[in-house]
Amino acid sequence: MLGIDNITDKTEKAIEKTKDFVNEIKEEGKIAAQISDQRAKADKLERNLLVERAKANRDRADLLEKAVNKEQFSTSQRIQFLKDAGALEDEITQKEIEAAQLRLDAKIAENALSGSTKEDLQEEAQLRANLINLETAKLTKQKEVTSQIIALTNEEKAALQALKDKKDAIAKEKRQSK
Repeated sequence: MLGIDNITDKTEKAIEKTKDFVNEIKEEGKIAAQISDQRAKADKLERNLLVERAKANRDRADLLEKAVNKEQFSTSQRIQFLKDAGALEDEITQKEIEAAQLRLDAKIAENALSGSTKEDLQEEAQLRANLINLETAKLTKQKEVTSQIIALTNEEKAALQALKDKKDAIAKEKRQSK
């Protein structure tokens, strides 16, 4: 009986190990499906962003052109054009960041799921660098727009001060001539 009990125990253990293995494979399959879904979502976002980025670049360039046109637009209008251009850039870049984050998250999950090769790790590092570069570009463009807005605001203040000084000079001249 000792031999039969031993075989029975070993068989039960083998069955448990097989069940565990099957469950692990099922779980990995679910994770792989989630990774695939993330990649598909990132692909779709990136496709849409190609056209959306082109349109945003065109619209932003138009707004920036208007922002430097002193002849047709007031300083406050030019400041608003800069704000609109900044908001447009911020919106599209944020969408690009979201797509890059999805792609990076999928690669991180994939690398965690299976043995990562040198190429897998290199791809993950490149995706991480792409994300950082997008965030840096966003901040750089925000800084440019902010400095332009500050310059225009200072220009407007100087113009208002010059107008006030001119009015004060005329009023002073009138008082002296009386």
